[in-house]
Amino acid sequence: MDDELVLNIAEDASVGPTKLASKKSGRWTDRLKAKRVQKRKTDQPDHHPGSDDDDHPRPAKRMRPDIPPPATKAPAMDRPALPARPPTQIISSLFSYNPQVEAPIPSAVQKAPSKPSNAPLTGSATFADLGLHPLLVAHLQSKMSITKPTSIQRAALPIFTKPSSEDTSARDVFIQSQTGSGKTMAFLLPIIQDLLPLSTHSYIDRSIGTLAIIIAPTRELAKQISDVLEALLTLRLRPDGEQENTESSTRYTRWLVSGLLSGGATRAHEKARLRKGVPILVSTPGRLLDHLQNTSSFNVGKCRWLVLDEADRLMELGFEDTIKGIVQGLDGRRKLAFQAVQDGKTFEVGGWDWDRERRTILCSATIREDVQKLAGTTLRRPLIIKGLDKENAEDSPASKNDNEPATTSTEKFTPPSQLSQKYIIVPLKMRLVALVALLRSLLAQTQGQKGSKIIVFLSCTDSVDFHWRLLGDSSMDGEKAGHAESDEDGADSNADESVEEEKVEEENKIAARSPLLPGASIFRLHGSLPTPIRLASLRGFSAIPSSKSKKPAPASSILLCTSVASRGLDLPLVRAVIQYDLPTEGGATEYVHRVGRTARAGKGGEAWSIVAPSESEWVKWVGGKMKGDITGENSDSDKVNITLEGTSIENVLAKGFGGKGSEYEARATEVQLSFERWILRRKENAELARRAFTSHMRAYATHPSNEKHIFHVRHLHIGHLAKAFALREAPKTITDGKNKISSASKGRGSRPTKPTKHDVGDAEQRMQDVVRAQGRLSRKGGKMISSGTDEFQIPSGAALNSLVHGY
Repeated sequence: MDDELVLNIAEDASVGPTKLASKKSGRWTDRLKAKRVQKRKTDQPDHHPGSDDDDHPRPAKRMRPDIPPPATKAPAMDRPALPARPPTQIISSLFSYNPQVEAPIPSAVQKAPSKPSNAPLTGSATFADLGLHPLLVAHLQSKMSITKPTSIQRAALPIFTKPSSEDTSARDVFIQSQTGSGKTMAFLLPIIQDLLPLSTHSYIDRSIGTLAIIIAPTRELAKQISDVLEALLTLRLRPDGEQENTESSTRYTRWLVSGLLSGGATRAHEKARLRKGVPILVSTPGRLLDHLQNTSSFNVGKCRWLVLDEADRLMELGFEDTIKGIVQGLDGRRKLAFQAVQDGKTFEVGGWDWDRERRTILCSATIREDVQKLAGTTLRRPLIIKGLDKENAEDSPASKNDNEPATTSTEKFTPPSQLSQKYIIVPLKMRLVALVALLRSLLAQTQGQKGSKIIVFLSCTDSVDFHWRLLGDSSMDGEKAGHAESDEDGADSNADESVEEEKVEEENKIAARSPLLPGASIFRLHGSLPTPIRLASLRGFSAIPSSKSKKPAPASSILLCTSVASRGLDLPLVRAVIQYDLPTEGGATEYVHRVGRTARAGKGGEAWSIVAPSESEWVKWVGGKMKGDITGENSDSDKVNITLEGTSIENVLAKGFGGKGSEYEARATEVQLSFERWILRRKENAELARRAFTSHMRAYATHPSNEKHIFHVRHLHIGHLAKAFALREAPKTITDGKNKISSASKGRGSRPTKPTKHDVGDAEQRMQDVVRAQGRLSRKGGKMISSGTDEFQIPSGAALNSLVHGY
């Protein structure tokens, strides 16, 4: 019987031994059970003192002598009201419990503005002097306002227009130059120069097929090249002032048209265009190989030119096998076409120079090992052409750049010399408000310049979508946010329907606006967006305000993007580039490609990098990678060290939010709270933030092993990082649908668990373990080789298991 369970019996003479005295007592489970039983008795309405249930009352506890007796319990009417229960989520301060950040030391020497390293030449060199066709020269000057060539154009064009020998004209070309130096024109102008004389033959039209193919790694870059090509092909086919019916004039037919294959149209529509004939084709690798294999009407037997633009990016994205397939497909189609001519199975009028072989141009900003490998398989006795830095350099670099790309090059890739590079060391929990403050200060500096643009690079697609939604949908109106919070529990079916409608509208929305960034339109760009939205976002961001346009362009534009926008894109009027997340792959090369979106063609620009306290060593590391690459103006032997200028977080917040003294702290806190209220407004918002946080952690874990001493998950305070995603606490578990991973943070300052022996290893070893477990490795020559499967294509959660263990 429960009434006989008595514990903690006082040794009193008045109390005799009981039946339970001999039993083992003092266990905490028994004490808790006794308390519950006693509480049930006192709570029963029919229980009265002195009844039969009080035969065995619980003895009073002996008080410790050092503890004063408790005060007499006041009646309920006289007791003050208890305070409200504290919230379940703790709102931590932005400016407390942050790691100590050393203030950047300002440079004692005032740095003089550097001479632009990628500007058009200012000397006497012109396009006409480089052997360019007079019609092209006139078109560049009158329609495109281009009068002077850049250094890489001056070095490359004579190789194609004025070859020194027949041997030189038959060799392939490797073009290496800085970003924004005009590499696109360096290969487009020679192609048009070569095909333009064919327009004098009346028997040549579009049915001749594709004579030039340009391959770009991304859809955005392919569209940009196609736009430049279309602008060049609108040239006048007779000199200005020349009469049409003049017998002595050379007559050209307008048959040169361009086409684009990038996945934006259906295959049937693309096949119809290819069947009609596209003399100059711009394409992404995958779609081009698809048509080479499956479209029989794709006539490429007479192809004269093949251009591989941004070859280093093509290799990074894993297109090596695709490029090999394209080259083999072009060779096979050429053999079939030539065999048909020999067998008399073709009805073409006129002859064709079948002895002339296809010429390949490979463009890359770096000569890395993978690019050297690609050059070795696709180029024949290549000429390396590099941009000339000085006016008095020789016009023809072929004589001194006649090295094979297979040789190791020690030259490093540098950003434009006129680019201003800065960094901010920001505590993790202050990253979000630091980004807003930096954007506000940059927009304030460009109020007088219409059409100024800012690019923000983030680590992953989920992070881009989250920040785009957050900036475009959050409000500083506290009443609105509070109302949304109070209605969360009482949402009805109408609210659910409105949420679904807003979700559909949000997916089709191109630009967003934020009250924190007045006058600016916010766009997003990443590889997971549908092609129409990607192109519309890029078109909207690139729009230049004009009084003639029917649709007015925004005064300022902000583009949130991944590294998909880091290569080759020539976006006009880019004022600054912000690296909110430092590159996870590519190292210093990827950094220079990103900052190369600004300071193009001799114009100025700023590059900002937001660095975590644990990543402060990255500043010296990336500076060392670019150290001593720019030659000083005073002496040929002097080298100018490239350094990043530091700015304190307090200075950025004060400029962005204003106020006197430390008033910016209160304003930054209010901005952070408005973002957190937006997260609490809807479950969809919180899910979006959690997904962005998880994807960011995955991306952070993919830093290569030689950067792990700087970028390591174990160096991060997970709770503080969650606040950068407007989350008041880090997600308890990270899951990939099946496999759950232990909590990343279970309290302030917690760290991931220590990795086990099975978990220790670099990324390559982990990749082999994962693929071996799924049977995707084959035994060849006694060595395990990879099948080319990327780590993030593995459907299991093994890649995620490395997240909290710091890989």
